[in-house]
Amino acid sequence: MNIVVLLGSPRKKDSYHVAQLIEKKMGHEGDIRFDYIQLSDMTIHECKGCGLCFSKGEMYCPLKDDIQGIVKRMIQADGILLASPVYACQITGTLKKAIDRMAYLCHRPAMVGKPFINIVTTAGGGKKPTGQYMKMMGIAFGCHYVGTLPVISTMFFDDDKNSLYNEKYHQKILKKMDRLIKHFQKALHDTTPPRPSYYDIFLFNGLKSKTYMSEADHDYWKKKGWLKANYYYPTQLSIGKKIFGYTINQMIKMVWKRMQQA
Repeated sequence: MNIVVLLGSPRKKDSYHVAQLIEKKMGHEGDIRFDYIQLSDMTIHECKGCGLCFSKGEMYCPLKDDIQGIVKRMIQADGILLASPVYACQITGTLKKAIDRMAYLCHRPAMVGKPFINIVTTAGGGKKPTGQYMKMMGIAFGCHYVGTLPVISTMFFDDDKNSLYNEKYHQKILKKMDRLIKHFQKALHDTTPPRPSYYDIFLFNGLKSKTYMSEADHDYWKKKGWLKANYYYPTQLSIGKKIFGYTINQMIKMVWKRMQQA
């Protein structure tokens, strides 16, 4: 079992240590390996906005660096931990740069059903919008969202220099970590694909709209059999979710038709 940890921090500090705690707690399983990717140590050029990865395919990107190697490791993994401290109420620029370069995965998801957990560390605020963004991008890549672990570092880590450490808060986070690990382990070993949430269905139909504008996207979705599907894989949906997905799909088609007539 291989777990990729994508580290957005330029330092191996709080978010890295939280990931290590999760690894330690999961270590008793035996056959499990954590593959840490320190993005700040990788060569990742800034996206130039040419759009070639969207319109023609990621192989046409003019930038040559480590990004495809990172994506390959993520695709080959059984699960993913996405970790970032909060910088100005968002993920780090290091992680954002990598996500920008992986944006074609929102058009052509390659990690369908792969479970992931978000780790968000902060000195105070910003953990909610940061976690929400990371959740959205993971689901857009096709992954199965297990949950987010938000940690106020100044209250969690017992450091001699840290006067704000709170034992009660520390234990609270450890309990939440244990719950997330339990759900993560279940997702890793479950042979039945997870049932999509309303948010999953919303993003699935929203991403499907990209097939109207990109031949590469259309061909990919057609090959996967997703163009007329309710979701990426056969799954039992409630009537409410079926109606919701159908409504979103019809609204997108109507908007696209009006755009063509404009």
